[in-house]
Amino acid sequence: MHMASNPSLSVVIPAYNEATNFKAGALDSVVKFLTKQKYTWEVLLVNDESTDQTKELLTTFCQQNPNFKLMTIAHGGKSAAVTAGVLSALGEIILFSDFDQSTPIQEVAKFITAHQSGADVAIGVRAQTTDDTWIRKIRSKAFLTLVQIVALPGIQDSQCGFKSFSRLAAKKIFSSLKISLGRKITGGYMGAFDVEVLFLARKYGYKIEQVPVAWKKILSEKLNVWKEPFQMATDTLKVRVYDILGKYEK
Repeated sequence: MHMASNPSLSVVIPAYNEATNFKAGALDSVVKFLTKQKYTWEVLLVNDESTDQTKELLTTFCQQNPNFKLMTIAHGGKSAAVTAGVLSALGEIILFSDFDQSTPIQEVAKFITAHQSGADVAIGVRAQTTDDTWIRKIRSKAFLTLVQIVALPGIQDSQCGFKSFSRLAAKKIFSSLKISLGRKITGGYMGAFDVEVLFLARKYGYKIEQVPVAWKKILSEKLNVWKEPFQMATDTLKVRVYDILGKYEK
């Protein structure tokens, strides 16, 4: 399927030091699935100023796969990479997905159906995993509880890296982010930008559909397992404070 000037689907995939995942074939399933679809599509690979071979590998990959585009930004973390991709995307539906494809791209079919049924935003809800250590399970549960109390009551899984938006909702939400952007980032910090995104989706009155998705836990060494949860909790509290102070436009 050739890419149209206004494709039906845009897929945004952030990339920070993903050479290992790339060489393991992480994008092969994306190519295989999308090339079989009848709708038009584009994939935006956003290189977050990687320090390994990611840029070179993705440059060659995009030359060989014309529906894939490579963007490179100054290092700003996952939030900056996803935001840059979303604001550049042309699709009627805009999805962001993790590079490692822990939620496989074919799950997008459920999301397209959700949008066709009236959803403005569709978010993945992952099945519980038994692979985690007890400390990771406790940490995840504590953060989820904080998020539900402070910012997103009723949202089962704010952190799944598989979310889609109507183009109108995507442009409005991602152009309104305050906490997640514009700060110095080191390493692979992901932050709580998902919380801010979903908080704004609700604030602006968009309909959110929660969609169960397949998910495979893929361990990463890019994140600080102690520092990151504290920063995410702080960001979540900031979302509520910023809203009280009127920092978000209506």
